[in-house]
Amino acid sequence: MATTSTTAMSSLANTDVFMSLLLAQLKNQDPDEPMSNSEIVTQMAQLATVGGVNKMNATFNAVLKLERLLSGSQLVGRQLEYVQNGITQRGVVESVAFGNDTVQLMVNGTEIPLEDMTKVF
Repeated sequence: MATTSTTAMSSLANTDVFMSLLLAQLKNQDPDEPMSNSEIVTQMAQLATVGGVNKMNATFNAVLKLERLLSGSQLVGRQLEYVQNGITQRGVVESVAFGNDTVQLMVNGTEIPLEDMTKVF
């Protein structure tokens, strides 16, 4: 999924930036007061936590997308009422697609965003 790969690439970029900053910090530290091992471990643990949260967010977004699509698929064959261009219309849902991060219902040959639906019969 695009979201997952984008998040993974973002996580890798964050890891690279963190490692670059950590190396710069270690190279330029005061030799009389070097960074402690526990500080390094703490920073690495924080990075791992951020990476885990990013992965969890990507998984949650994928599950949410699937849930929206499944919700829309339950409307196939059902008659509904929707508002388009300020006019209330009725039609039977012919198919469901997921595009532009929204569920699109095909009704009377026209794609209707799920959010435009006002009533199901």
